[in-house]
Amino acid sequence: MKTETQEKFDRIIKESFIEILKPLGFKKKANNFYLPLEKIGHIINIQKSYYSTKDDIRFTINVGIFSPEYWLACFNYHNKDVPAYPTEPECLIRKRIGWMRGLDDTWYTVTTTTDVEGLVAEMKYNISGFILPFLEKLNTEQKLINELETSETLLHTAAKMTFFAELKLLDKARAEYRKISKENYNPYQIASLKEYAEKQGLI
Repeated sequence: MKTETQEKFDRIIKESFIEILKPLGFKKKANNFYLPLEKIGHIINIQKSYYSTKDDIRFTINVGIFSPEYWLACFNYHNKDVPAYPTEPECLIRKRIGWMRGLDDTWYTVTTTTDVEGLVAEMKYNISGFILPFLEKLNTEQKLINELETSETLLHTAAKMTFFAELKLLDKARAEYRKISKENYNPYQIASLKEYAEKQGLI
């Protein structure tokens, strides 16, 4: 039997995330919502704190952009097919709601005294005001490529290089590889990235 806090948490998820995201085509699995697009995918994850209890639940919202090519290069350790329901840690781009809102890392708390209506309204504001506009800007592979070329904060250099290389955009990948020696990578990372760059024909 669920506690009052757990029931409140479920209600918050249902009345904000499910009611907004399901009509948009997102599929729910556990506390993950996934929208497969033509060449990429969008993930919204509700992450509970490790220290949450049945009577005190803390959670935050993670957002990811999934790329099958990047997953095959970086996460396919056992020669499997691309997952039908990837998880947020497997994404090319990973952001939290605090970053999207220009705030510090932001967590929300649910207890027996929580104002559910207020927290539902806050979640709807997060989804409609920040999460969906962010995903809308990156809802095709080409939009993602264009944004990565101009943004210095969306993704770190090594991941950009890998993404471009896996898409066979070798000139773009080479441009990212040239930046690596000037950035704060340790010798082991540089050696590994050089090996990858050689394998991909970037140097």
